Amino acid sequence: MSVSLHEIINRLRGSVILRDSSWAIAGNAVGRGLSMIAGIVVARWLGAEIYGEYGLIKSTLAYVATFATFGLGYATTKYVANRINTKEPTDIIVKVSLYITFIFSVIMALCLWFGSEYLSDDDHIVTALKYTSLIIVFYAINNTQIGLLAGFGDFRAIAINNAIVGVATFVLSVALTFYYGLEGAAGALFSATVLQCVLNHISVRRHRQEINGSTWRETRSMTGELLRFSFPIALQESVSIVAELLRMFMIINIAEYKQWGLFTASNQWYVLLLFIPGALRNVILSHLSGNEGTESHERVFNTMLKINLVATAIPAVVILCASPLISYFYGSTFTGFTAVLIIAIATSLLGCAAGIYTQEFFSRGKNWTIVCGVLVRDMGALVLSYPLLRIYGREYGAAIMYSAILLTHLFYCVILHMKYRSYIKSRI
Repeated sequence: MSVSLHEIINRLRGSVILRDSSWAIAGNAVGRGLSMIAGIVVARWLGAEIYGEYGLIKSTLAYVATFATFGLGYATTKYVANRINTKEPTDIIVKVSLYITFIFSVIMALCLWFGSEYLSDDDHIVTALKYTSLIIVFYAINNTQIGLLAGFGDFRAIAINNAIVGVATFVLSVALTFYYGLEGAAGALFSATVLQCVLNHISVRRHRQEINGSTWRETRSMTGELLRFSFPIALQESVSIVAELLRMFMIINIAEYKQWGLFTASNQWYVLLLFIPGALRNVILSHLSGNEGTESHERVFNTMLKINLVATAIPAVVILCASPLISYFYGSTFTGFTAVLIIAIATSLLGCAAGIYTQEFFSRGKNWTIVCGVLVRDMGALVLSYPLLRIYGREYGAAIMYSAILLTHLFYCVILHMKYRSYIKSRI
């Protein structure tokens, strides 16, 4: 029986997953797009050397905030979605998760503030690190707030807040950098982060007004439960960061800076291809957690897997076809870039699938499975690449490292798929 175009459109309009995905993608596209443009303007006005200090602020912020959030961005999404599904109060999760995030982020901020002088002898670098410590608390709270809103299914609020912050980041970065240089750029980053924290707080508050309070005993119990759930997530994120730092150290010291340049340039395209899957992570976890234990859980998983693979495969084919042209624009010094880029494109498809399986296991509370898998995947790539880097590193260092990452990603996906299928069969 044929289905008319009108019926297909009506089904798509009625799809909650499609609606939430659209909001998530739109909000991230506007926010990140304007932030990227602002970054280009900032780089042009500051110059390469000072912009490097600004890059240090943003990189350190991302790394330290990973520890400060303590994996609660994912934990809150799962727990709130589960409680909404079972009609239980969620106010306790909101209070406890924000409380834990605040405590951990303040500790990390103080460590960075007082430890900045031991990390560098350069006064500019020390000042930059202290700027970063001021932002960490708001940045970490933002991540937890977004996790809460995702659990509530309020992706519209997340998208609107991201878009507003993107506009503010652009305006403030351009204006303050023009007048105050590095201090202005850092001030713009701080102001935008605080603004997002305020907007997210207002959005979360709307949901808290609809639910009841909790006793001290319930609060203590939930604190322990959230920490037990979020600790392996924080550990998994830490493993990835350590692996990234070791990867950089190995390529630079065994091969040369040119190979690290090839790897970094290719990795930018890898990250670009995973933009949509990254934007949909909270959507995926929210819907999987909300449907945990129901017959529709597997259908949600398959739908999100297809959406993410298509969203990654289409631009991947375009970039693959344009890879010679892309290599040409990088210049003659980037010899061998096309081969590394092709490997990165193939890895992005596996990275997309791995992200879906990761959210699936998080939704079922199998966090330690992901920790072990990521540990084997990321450290395995370093072990596989090391002997070849020692021999062929100077000519093919970037290609060797990305090939090792491709192989370990493939192994990781196969293992997760097998465990997922065994879980599905056990329910039949």
